[in-house]
Amino acid sequence: MALDNRDQQILALLRADAWLSYRAVSRRVNLSASAVQRRVERMIASGVILGARAEVAVQEGQAPLTLFMLAELAEESRAALERFSKRVANHPAVVEAHYVAGEADVLLKLRLPDLAAYDRFIETHINASALVRRFKTFAALRSLAPTKAG
Repeated sequence: MALDNRDQQILALLRADAWLSYRAVSRRVNLSASAVQRRVERMIASGVILGARAEVAVQEGQAPLTLFMLAELAEESRAALERFSKRVANHPAVVEAHYVAGEADVLLKLRLPDLAAYDRFIETHINASALVRRFKTFAALRSLAPTKAG
């Protein structure tokens, strides 16, 4: 789907704040609210917009560690990727999981309460599975920019 300048403007506004009403967006892009709604619905139907999400602040007592794990699978096959995906997809610590190109096969974003929980995750979901050849983990010290949808 080709996006024109107004579609790009609408996407930029919704990336910054997915809670904006069609009316608020329409005022900023100089279109009617119904025209904005039609464009958004078209972008959803064509797969340009995949969804919207709420960014939740970490509260006292919640998972303070954000970790990024690059994992190289032991076997390069669709079946191995699917087995790994099923193993980690519903784990509450897994915030995001991506199949990636480069030195690793998978990138996981994890939120865990402490290093002991991370160690348990490694033992039960990585080492015990024999699906991962090697992995590397990076700890986020702080966020440098707000998370953007999309």
